[in-house]
Amino acid sequence: MNLLRNLFICLLLAYTAHAQTPFVLTGVKSYYPVVELNTDKIDASYKKRILDMLVQKSTELGVETKNFSTRSLAFLISYIGVGDTLALKIELMLGESAMRLDTKEEIFVLSYLNGRIFVPEDAEEELLEHAEELLEIFAVQYKEDNL
Repeated sequence: MNLLRNLFICLLLAYTAHAQTPFVLTGVKSYYPVVELNTDKIDASYKKRILDMLVQKSTELGVETKNFSTRSLAFLISYIGVGDTLALKIELMLGESAMRLDTKEEIFVLSYLNGRIFVPEDAEEELLEHAEELLEIFAVQYKEDNL
């Protein structure tokens, strides 16, 4: 009976916790958008297309991207080996400076990270689709955290 009750409480807590990721995007008002394409197998024009998507989504969210900021929202794109197969890895991350409370040392931290690894059939088009999906997930969490 206790097991059933504990299971029910855990399920209820999991259902009511609406967090998208363990990261918090509260108070993020500006960042510098970056796309880092670490492969020559993807045409360089896709870097600009993904950067434009990033800036457009940021504008929709009301986030300032025009001026340089020590906080960056970046797409990192590269190929990785998975066994005998080449897979495409795309990560969306928000990095910024933070100060450690105990030592007062300034450090660089990732305050958001989400990514995908996939074996592409049409690398460029699938890359755009995954970038758009990752941006949408980021936007949903951003809106939830900044109500």
